[in-house]
Amino acid sequence: MEPQKTEVLIVGAGVAGLAAFQKLSASGLDVLCVEARDRIGGRILTVHDPFSPLPVELGPEFIHGRPPEIWDIVRDANLLAYDCDENAVHMNAGRVEDAADAWEQVDEITEDMKRVAQQGEDPTFADFVKRSTHSEKAKRWATGYVEGFNAAHKEIVGVASLALDEKAADAIEGDRNFRIVNGYQSIPNYLLAGAKNGSVRLQLNTIVEAIDWKLESATVHIRSALTDESSTIQARRLIITVPLVVLQQISFRPEPAEMLAAAHALRFGQVMRVVFRFDHPWWEDHKDLADAGFWLSQERYFPTWWTILPVRAPLLTGWSAGPHADQLLGLPEPEVIKRALEDLSNLTGHASNDLKNSLQAVYFHNWHNDPFARGAYSYVPAGALRQREVLARPVENTLFFAGEATEVNGHSATVHGAIATGYRAARQILKA
Repeated sequence: MEPQKTEVLIVGAGVAGLAAFQKLSASGLDVLCVEARDRIGGRILTVHDPFSPLPVELGPEFIHGRPPEIWDIVRDANLLAYDCDENAVHMNAGRVEDAADAWEQVDEITEDMKRVAQQGEDPTFADFVKRSTHSEKAKRWATGYVEGFNAAHKEIVGVASLALDEKAADAIEGDRNFRIVNGYQSIPNYLLAGAKNGSVRLQLNTIVEAIDWKLESATVHIRSALTDESSTIQARRLIITVPLVVLQQISFRPEPAEMLAAAHALRFGQVMRVVFRFDHPWWEDHKDLADAGFWLSQERYFPTWWTILPVRAPLLTGWSAGPHADQLLGLPEPEVIKRALEDLSNLTGHASNDLKNSLQAVYFHNWHNDPFARGAYSYVPAGALRQREVLARPVENTLFFAGEATEVNGHSATVHGAIATGYRAARQILKA
């Protein structure tokens, strides 16, 4: 087959790729975006079930704070977003634990962590918290939060990156969470709709397997996910936006050694999440749960759950991340769901059989088994913070990288952070 030709090739139609696609469309350049899946959005996956009162999110669900990258789209696209109920309770065997003092100490642990990072130190969170003088309960809750929110292992993740993330979140009211009523898929849909230049094209079901490149020239070897036929695309410049593990699986000839070393120095976390739709919101009969948006526990597999408050609807999400999710890798979907129901029963004290009888639908996507994701999102080991900056730098004005793993300002592992890197890569292309 004759190779396709383009000035700029974007690999991946997640929000980073689509942000670059939209930005470059205004420049008059000939741009092609290829995506391995049969849909856009990457790790955003919104399910529109006519039997569900709201869209179901199997990927990102929350807007964390007020990042302009997302709120500009919410405004321009006339989307409807609402505040989530931040009221959280700490459950143990169906009872609420009094954890107020412990969570005040967790805040103090966070401030201690920022001070350590400001001094130029970057121990693992496990080593840092071990030296802390706070109560064991506070250490336990702080560790659970770090591992759950960051999909990370305490023995690996460094406090310098965690402190940077906290500082960045503080600047955008990151302690507030919002949902998009129309579904998170509205964000990539808007970005794609904004790419209006007739010289920009989107090609789905296209898997990138290898890249032969030299200064301002690249031959990209692709395979059709539909027909298995192979062909090539020739481009002057590439923006590569795929997740970290997928990036490591692409063959580069020659290898950009510093960039690949940076990719291998970072880590990629694992997450399992399930969404249950019941015939009624039975938890509203539980006085301690009726007005709680988040339920936190020490359950083995799914310690964190949330409702969709302030909307009252029979949807409940279970979240398993980091070491909790690692225990579920390789299990068939029915077994993952079974363990989620068991943990939910233990956490709430609600009989397992009653839960099963009330259950109407289960929504689940295994991101670890997804060949175009291989997990959740990236995090930084102790001593490796500068590797994000290496990934964000162009390689000989030919290879450019975007995606949440390349975000250097503390917004990695977020949708808005990924969008920001797409805009940054587009600016780098235009400067080149």
